[in-house]
Amino acid sequence: MANGTMTNTLSITQTDDIAPLEKEWRELETLPQCSVHQSYRWCRAWSGRDRRPLIIVGRFASGEFEERIAFVLPLSIRKAGPLRIAGYAGGTFNNLNFGLFHPDFIAHATPDMMQDVVAQIRKIVDGVDLLLLERHPETWRGLAHPFANLPRFENQNRSFQVSLNGDFEIVVRRGNAKRRRKKFRTSAKRLEVLGGYDYVQAATPEEARALLDCFYEQKAARFETKGIPDVFASRSVQELFKDLAAGSFEEARKPLEMHAIRLRADGRPIAIAGLSVKDGHVICQFSSFESGETENASPGDLLFYHMIENACESGNELFDFGVGDEQFKRNWCDGETQLYDCVVALTAKGRAGAVAVAGLTHAKRIIKANPRLFTLARKARMALKRKAD
Repeated sequence: MANGTMTNTLSITQTDDIAPLEKEWRELETLPQCSVHQSYRWCRAWSGRDRRPLIIVGRFASGEFEERIAFVLPLSIRKAGPLRIAGYAGGTFNNLNFGLFHPDFIAHATPDMMQDVVAQIRKIVDGVDLLLLERHPETWRGLAHPFANLPRFENQNRSFQVSLNGDFEIVVRRGNAKRRRKKFRTSAKRLEVLGGYDYVQAATPEEARALLDCFYEQKAARFETKGIPDVFASRSVQELFKDLAAGSFEEARKPLEMHAIRLRADGRPIAIAGLSVKDGHVICQFSSFESGETENASPGDLLFYHMIENACESGNELFDFGVGDEQFKRNWCDGETQLYDCVVALTAKGRAGAVAVAGLTHAKRIIKANPRLFTLARKARMALKRKAD
């Protein structure tokens, strides 16, 4: 079902059905600024899984592009206490969001125009208190984000990238090349003692699913050790990523490629990662490594060495480690992207919620920026988990 209203320049509607938009959506997602997380395949996979979808569509109402899509906000609705919050489909699994915007819309997205868009969204959207549009870069691929003109605050996480330039040797030399190569050789030698290894990329959907099953096991064990809730534990989430991995064998843009370090002796994957590839932008969606005898070989670091080399050889421009500040990322990266959250209250309850959300994010940012506070927070989380168990 859909309903809508008209502004001077845009016709804005909402719907809960993604399928009728597929042709236009896929045309718009070919633009390089569109993140893989707002691609049709990614959003279709998340649509309706455990949350109610909310797709907000703006169309040009006049001019050269009349009736063509100006923007799409692929959202889903979740409950958070008394609040009903609409955020990007995929939620915290999305590393970087830009949305789906026609360049002409971006060029004319003045503060006044964006306030008008928000006013029209308030009129047509029912059952939602707050739009929380997270993890936006201020600019991406040379274009300013339209929501930079709306109330926003810094996300507690940044994303980290390494530019590739088609030459892995240049990437290696950009940091401490001697140390990096030594670490690579050390990892390889330690695995040679166990019979050697292969760097592999899943060649069939069946192989991709098998690697995902191993990943879920490795990640569950790691989360258990750290006292962190397992975000991959849901059967629905596990099947969703298998659907995305299968899609990488059907489309030029890869929603989820599976890569691994595999022991030759028994074929066991000891480090696994899922990568998305779109228009020269490679994003690491997740990674894991096996606990036990192979840990001293740093198989996770070894896997990233090979994946970055492969990304260079494949002609990609940017390898994105995703959100979260880790030393191994900084060892590679020559750039980081500050991300922002845009919050739009649609009801009186939402206005109070917006203040609370901003305050909570600010507190998380302070904790993550302070190693002592972050360590205390992790210990407290593990203590609470042990008590719950």
